Amino acid sequence: MRNRFGIPVVCGLMAAVVTVLCQLLAHPAPFHPSRLLSVATTDPLAALLAERDPAFLFTTAADHYDGTYYVAVALDPFATGQAHDLIDLAAYRYGHPLHGWVAGLLSLGQPTLLPWVFWGLSVASTVAAAVLMSALARRLGGSPWLGLLVCFTPGLLFSASTALTEPGQVALICALLLAWHREERSWPVIATLGVAVCLMKEQLVLVPVALGLAELLRWIRTRTIDWRPVPPLLAGPVVLAAWLLYVRSRFTAEQSTYDDGNVGAPVVGWLETFDLANQMRVGDFLSSQIGSTAVPGLLAVAAVLVVASVVGLVQRSALGLVVLLQSVLVSTLGWRTLLYPHEMFRIPSVTLSLAALLLVLAVTGNAARWSRTVDRATIHDHRE
Repeated sequence: MRNRFGIPVVCGLMAAVVTVLCQLLAHPAPFHPSRLLSVATTDPLAALLAERDPAFLFTTAADHYDGTYYVAVALDPFATGQAHDLIDLAAYRYGHPLHGWVAGLLSLGQPTLLPWVFWGLSVASTVAAAVLMSALARRLGGSPWLGLLVCFTPGLLFSASTALTEPGQVALICALLLAWHREERSWPVIATLGVAVCLMKEQLVLVPVALGLAELLRWIRTRTIDWRPVPPLLAGPVVLAAWLLYVRSRFTAEQSTYDDGNVGAPVVGWLETFDLANQMRVGDFLSSQIGSTAVPGLLAVAAVLVVASVVGLVQRSALGLVVLLQSVLVSTLGWRTLLYPHEMFRIPSVTLSLAALLLVLAVTGNAARWSRTVDRATIHDHRE
């Protein structure tokens, strides 16, 4: 019993320590949690924040990042106020509102509390990701120490250092998979987690789709049909679709546009990224640093995802199918989401951490079976 809870707790504590150190060391002194949100002085939202929270610390235009948009959602959760008109690509930003909603709710309507709430959520989500991945690894027959994979994934740490959602995405996916693998499934819990997963990030709608595929394969294999999983698995996609319809009704055509170079046909964006990296390699010093490291970094990510996808396709397990579908989605990323280190680390990090979990479980499972086979053969030889 002690090991059952002790190791996940250790993984969570390790994640907390690494996350806080990363947050403190990644931003200039004096540290203030508002620095995690990376709102620039040039952002239209800055004036509103300065008025509501005089202690808020802003950054330069070059350091602007996506935490800005979650602040807007927290201040204006249903796009009926002022903040939603002060951010770019607003319809897309509001397509994944859960993180901002939770922060707004926990701040009790006090803008001065928002930076502290986002800081707490960043640490808590990383801890939850480590604890839940540890529990999932144990449930799937692996070592609970695999929860430490969260601490070993640079993209998750970068996300936590900028108050973004990737650690929370990992936590929710692991929680949903844990609920799915219970002997007696709780359909309300699965439905609730499915809704949370889909509202955390749109592309995670493929997680309930993967679980649906796993269930369909079980129906085919056992020649039995059980309709009970269908409504809980549909809950997330249906709620997300309804929310996106509402969001589109709140914004102008200009606010609903999306930049080119973010997503496209599978693999095409990766090839374009390699070409751009080669051009940057012979540019100035800083461009050369990006150009010379992007290709090997991306190929390492691709190698992990391709191998994990093959394992997922062979296993056809729930985790394997989640990794497979998310890897297919990663293959559609464009140069804007691949070329620069911060995006190259962060955006594939959820899929990469789950792929690493799948691969380690597969390797250690095969090693354990091989070890048992050798042991049985050795015993047989001794008897002879």
